[in-house]
Amino acid sequence: MRGLKKFAQPYACLLLLSFLLALPALCWRVRQENFSRSSFILFDFSEFSRLKGASEKASLAALMDAGISAFLVPEYTSEEIRLGALNDVDIRPVSDLPSAVQRQFASHSGTALALTDPELAAAQENYLMRRFPDGECFGFEGVRYFRLPLPFHAIAASGVLPDVKALGYLASLGVTVVYAVSPCAGGTAESLTESLAFLCARYGNIKAICPIGDVTAAYPRLREMGDFVREWGLLLTQTEFSVQYGAQQQNWYAWPNIVSLHSVRDEEVLKRRITRPVMLNRLYRAAAERSVRLLVLRQDPLRSIPASLEEYCADVRALRQRLDAAGFGRLWPTAAPQRSFSPAAVVGLALLLLTLLLRYAARFFNTSLFENRRFLMALGASSLVLGLAALKISFVLRCVGALTACMLATEAALHAMDRWKVPLRGVLEVLILVMMGGCVVAGSFSSPLYMHRMIAFSGVKLSLLLPLVLVLVMDFRRKEHPESVADILKRPPLWGELVVLGGLFLAGLIVLLRSGNYGFVSSAEIQFRDWIEHVLVARPRTKEFLVGYPSLVLWYYLKRHGLWSHWREILRLASVLGFSSAVNTFCHFHTPLYLSLLRILNGWWSGLLLGVLLLTGGVLISKPLGRFLGSDTR
Repeated sequence: MRGLKKFAQPYACLLLLSFLLALPALCWRVRQENFSRSSFILFDFSEFSRLKGASEKASLAALMDAGISAFLVPEYTSEEIRLGALNDVDIRPVSDLPSAVQRQFASHSGTALALTDPELAAAQENYLMRRFPDGECFGFEGVRYFRLPLPFHAIAASGVLPDVKALGYLASLGVTVVYAVSPCAGGTAESLTESLAFLCARYGNIKAICPIGDVTAAYPRLREMGDFVREWGLLLTQTEFSVQYGAQQQNWYAWPNIVSLHSVRDEEVLKRRITRPVMLNRLYRAAAERSVRLLVLRQDPLRSIPASLEEYCADVRALRQRLDAAGFGRLWPTAAPQRSFSPAAVVGLALLLLTLLLRYAARFFNTSLFENRRFLMALGASSLVLGLAALKISFVLRCVGALTACMLATEAALHAMDRWKVPLRGVLEVLILVMMGGCVVAGSFSSPLYMHRMIAFSGVKLSLLLPLVLVLVMDFRRKEHPESVADILKRPPLWGELVVLGGLFLAGLIVLLRSGNYGFVSSAEIQFRDWIEHVLVARPRTKEFLVGYPSLVLWYYLKRHGLWSHWREILRLASVLGFSSAVNTFCHFHTPLYLSLLRILNGWWSGLLLGVLLLTGGVLISKPLGRFLGSDTR
């Protein structure tokens, strides 16, 4: 390994240089994250009637006192109005109206709305005339009627009318409103924007537009909505995990006037049996780990008896107190900053990639590739060219980022395991390597487009699979495993290999089932997670502290004692999974950087500690068990 030792000094200098190139971009990102550290709790006004409490005025005051900072006011559909969502509006087919009323319309087909409150009818009618320009209206015996030229069954799921009474009252209080607009079968993009302009001009407290429904309201004329949002200085909500058709493209047209929102529908709560503690923790994690600014906390649909006002306010207060304790303010978000990629950081990313590729090649051929200044100059020039290409071509940037994450995880795993004679030094060096390399990746993608998830990082899956392959190839090249692939395929498996493979398969299955938003997680474990996050601030990732680092500790012991060489490779590959997970933490660009660093650190020490405890217990058990079975463990 003489060549690798000669390579160590320039290798470390190149790593440091790539980090220094990314440092200005990292500083900008940290400032931006600190500036935008606030979250609003929203109340869905469509659920207001379900709360059992005092008067309307007292109930609204109690909600705001508990921590509700804004209200989500929806545009109600025909079916919702028919079921009583608006007390002052009645909707039915024109044919169901009295004949005296029917004769006032030009046609007896379509759907009619009866506006029964004289104080609200003017505003409601003005909105309807803009939303449905083909409609007609008249007054009869103190009631205003509006006819939509569409049958009721065709617009049952279409947005028709908001609660203008609630909008007016909230405007008088100066409370921020997010208006949830529904798709409409009888409208156009022009009529939609005209009706929204009427509402925004009348109610100046509307600060954001939230498209709801299976299809975004303006589809397929998505540009009009984006132009409207920017023209009026509003924000368009970017709902997490949304499958709404047209939403992603519409967000692009509205960029940079977007704001992240987390909302869980009743259907998902019922389907996945999301308990209230899980829900509150999920909303908190959306703010803390993914920088979500708007959190919609709905009532608990798992309750047979609806929650009282006091019970719901207790949930709001618990969530708000947790957000306040974590430093989240209540400053209304602004449009995303306009900033392109940092040229220095992208060049640093290219330098890091080429350095890691050459490091892998040096290990593979057991030689140093950095022996003169000309080679270093060629490396610098190549990094500059690759970095400039990545700045100009987004596909090149994504490829460079994905490959860098893969090679960083590979190098971290190989470096840690090459230090088996000095394991403490090895795990310390690899922690520094992962943090510095991860910061280079994070700095290179510290652009609002990635931080606001307008563009997703495309290297997550690749960085989980490719390092396993690269480490396996390296191990067979250097004969780390005593057998070749052909030898392994020819012989029957050893019992130790089967045991470890079974354990790793079970661990992988658990990780798979538990991935996502709290699937297969009990309430007791949620409380344990909350405790860990309360103590450690950042909960370590499962792949690191339960799989990767414990496997590394066990491998260190077996390697140093020359034990079970036939199945040590399984532990090596399990260790790679932990390093891949650590590198992937930095690829979540919407997560605050300090949280990513803290999570890496917590996963590192807790995984190593768990590995030491497992090793100690295994040694204490295996010796008497080995004597009992009379087996040779070598």
